[in-house]
Amino acid sequence: MRFVTLIKFTTQGVSKLKQSPGRAKKFVAQAKASGANIESLLWTQGRYDGIILFDAPDAETAAAITLDLAAKGNVKTETMVAFDSAEMEKVLIKTGKG
Repeated sequence: MRFVTLIKFTTQGVSKLKQSPGRAKKFVAQAKASGANIESLLWTQGRYDGIILFDAPDAETAAAITLDLAAKGNVKTETMVAFDSAEMEKVLIKTGKG
């Protein structure tokens, strides 16, 4: 399963902004150990401070790694399931719209 997580820094995260790349490396390693694969981890400007694009074997794994990330207090997360074109066609078939 593919997921997109939107990241917003907390006040704590902003105060430790210079440590963000190091924390990201640790997150990638922890996610891998949980069975997830981080495709992209990007810092952004605008409404959100970052985006994580990743694959996980199931929704429970995705929830566990993003909840653990948020529990550290540096970021707030919003995670969504993401579908490519072929996957979306399967979804539409199941809805009777495909």
